[in-house]
Parts: sequence; structure tokens; C-alpha cells
Amino acid sequence: MQTSPILFGQYRPIDSFLHHLDTRAKLLPVILVLGLGLFTHSFIFYLVVIGLLLASLLLSGISVEQLARNLQPMLLLVGITFLYHLIFSGKGSVVLLAPLGLPIREEAIRAGTFFSLRLLLFVSMAFLVTLTSSPSQMAEAASKLLRPLGKLRVPVNDLSLILFIAMRFIPILFEEFVMIRNAQIVRGVNFEGNIFSRARKTLYLLIPVFVAAVNRADDLALALQARGYDRKVDRSYYSHARIRVTEYVFMSATAAVLVLLFVVTG
Repeated sequence: MQTSPILFGQYRPIDSFLHHLDTRAKLLPVILVLGLGLFTHSFIFYLVVIGLLLASLLLSGISVEQLARNLQPMLLLVGITFLYHLIFSGKGSVVLLAPLGLPIREEAIRAGTFFSLRLLLFVSMAFLVTLTSSPSQMAEAASKLLRPLGKLRVPVNDLSLILFIAMRFIPILFEEFVMIRNAQIVRGVNFEGNIFSRARKTLYLLIPVFVAAVNRADDLALALQARGYDRKVDRSYYSHARIRVTEYVFMSATAAVLVLLFVVTG
């Protein structure tokens, strides 16, 4: 079976343990990881959690080659983050190297590595959830988790619908981008060259992609109106997901490991 070149935001139906878990059982550990990740300053915490996440992705049916290919764009962002801190952080600390007159300081390397690992952790969490949960499951889980906020007049159903549409249209817009790019190549546009030339030519593709996205949004709004969507009416569900003993055990074990790792690593 041919796999899509993009994984973020696209569900891959595979028979694995994480796929069979209720989405809420995966979202709660994710929230805990994000919370602990913002309060820790330990490199070991990030490395261990990232290693566990990558192992979970491999166990969920994605190969090492696919994982490396789909993480390449994010690794570029991680590299830019590291370079930014390498240049602008760590003033007043010990200078280790000075290539081309540019001082590279000890605290700058530490800050760049730390924030790069944090960014990689957050991206890995997004990959794990979107890979093992369909957009409808994500929307249903968000609706149930945010239901108590409905008493405060928070539009929970609208937020869930926005989440579902965003998750569903990420791969569609990517395919639209690839189709427009291939059409430009057929017409003789050359996207080769240095990085600045390629970035400028790629920027020209964003306008037709944006127009296509607006047209799709207009059609979707008309479809919702034709089907009688009313934000004030409680939604019904085709399938009723329930948290079983397996989910409780998974959440308890995951939370215990994360908290213990957070405490041990300081």
C-alpha cells in the first residue's frame, strides 16, 4: 500500500496497541508531557521522552525511513532554532570557539540544545497523536474533555469542529500544493537553484494554494448550512467511545513514569 508523503495531521489505520486506545487516554499523557516539559531544565528528561516517543512511533507501524523523511522539514526548523540561540544567547559566558570572528559561547550551546530538544519533543508528540488517531476521534475526544467548559459558555462544539476541519484539511492542502507545483513544472518553471531562489519560487505557489483553501472553506460552509448545522444543538455521536481498564492502566503507568522521570532528573 502506498503511503502518503506527509504524516502530520493524517491518520494511518494500522493494527497496533496505540491505535486501539481511546484518544482521551493518549491526550492526557500528552498534556502531562507538555506541562512537565515546560518546567524541567534537564536534558536527560527530554532525551528519554523523545526516545520513548520515537519507539512508540516505530511500534505504531512507521518505518525508520518514513520517520526520517517526514521529520526532515522539522529538523530544519530545529536547526534554525539552534543557530538562533548559538548567535544571540549566552552573553557573558565562556567563549569556546570564535570561527570567522563570531564567538560561540558555552551557555549558547547549552541553550540552543535545550530549546531544540524541547521543539523536537513537541513535534514528536503531535506526530504520535495524529498518526494513531483519526480526525473524528480527535474532535470527539476534545469535545468530551472540554465539555465542562460549556457551562462557562465556551463554544466546545465549535472548537471541536474547527479541530476536525483543520486536521482533515492539512493533507488535502498539501496535495493541492504538490499538484500546483507539478503543474508549474510542466509549464517550464524551474524550482532548482540556491535556497533563496527556491524559497522565492515556492512563495509564488502559496497564493494559488491560499485561493484554493478559501474556495474549499466557502464550499464547506455551504455544505454545513445545507445539512442544517446548528452550533446551539448538542451533537450526537455515531460511535460511543468509552475508557476501559486498558486505558486507565495506560494513563496511570504513563503518568507514573513521567512524574518519576521528572523528579529523578531534577
